[in-house]
Amino acid sequence: MSRKKERTLIKIMGIWQIIDGLITIMFYGIYQEFFAQNNSSSFSTQYHGMNALFGNAFLFVCGFGTLLIGLGLFNLIASQKYVKDDQIITSIGVVLLIQAFFSYMIFDVISLILGMSAAVILLAKNKSIRLNSQTG
Repeated sequence: MSRKKERTLIKIMGIWQIIDGLITIMFYGIYQEFFAQNNSSSFSTQYHGMNALFGNAFLFVCGFGTLLIGLGLFNLIASQKYVKDDQIITSIGVVLLIQAFFSYMIFDVISLILGMSAAVILLAKNKSIRLNSQTG
């Protein structure tokens, strides 16, 4: 049974997570760090308050962006290497469900939809592959 739809959804999710991580690092990390230094707006006050509360917000934001890029690279590699036709795959489905839950927690709707769709299709096809292998 072909798993082309799952591979495509996982690739799109991986590409989106890499783009999202780069946007997070570039805009929220680097740009806001320099913008907050030279501005006296309420955002600057909030940013400096966040730095005082959590330590260095720049490192946190860049670490979070790096995590998203890492998840995206994992998804791209997993879609090519581990999602094969006519094989029962449960571990990638569980990982996609965990990533979808993580996306729900950070309000990343695009990754949530892609991850849940890919996981549900992947796990549903497992049953069909299992039944075909038992009868065939």
